[in-house]
Amino acid sequence: MFATLKKAGLNLEATQLESPKAIHKLAILALSVAVRTLQMVEGRDNSELPASIAFDAQQQECLSQISPSLQGTTRKQQNPYPRASLPWATWLIARLGGWSGYLSQRPPGMPTLVHGLKRFESIFWGWKLSQYQLVCTR
Repeated sequence: MFATLKKAGLNLEATQLESPKAIHKLAILALSVAVRTLQMVEGRDNSELPASIAFDAQQQECLSQISPSLQGTTRKQQNPYPRASLPWATWLIARLGGWSGYLSQRPPGMPTLVHGLKRFESIFWGWKLSQYQLVCTR
């Protein structure tokens, strides 16, 4: 947890916030990301764990829709885990974080997963906005 909050992940100590209240709020947000990252690291090989441990239903739907764009053309770069399992979601987040996807390489670490989560959150909010029909009124 501590490493995720520090330079290996969120680099919390580099904040330029000065207000104790603002730092407290930042720490709470950072802890939620750190917990999710630890859940993914601990469960990345256990296909019995559901993705709902770290991702709600909408986030899982978004992951399902972007999944084809994250998989390679060869079988070795296909997500080998069952859909809606925690390892399936972790594999996709790791790909967003820059991991190659080859299971023969080291599994993705915390910095890769943190980077992937940051990218996913941006994608997710854009995806969520696209789900609503925008109405322009003049």
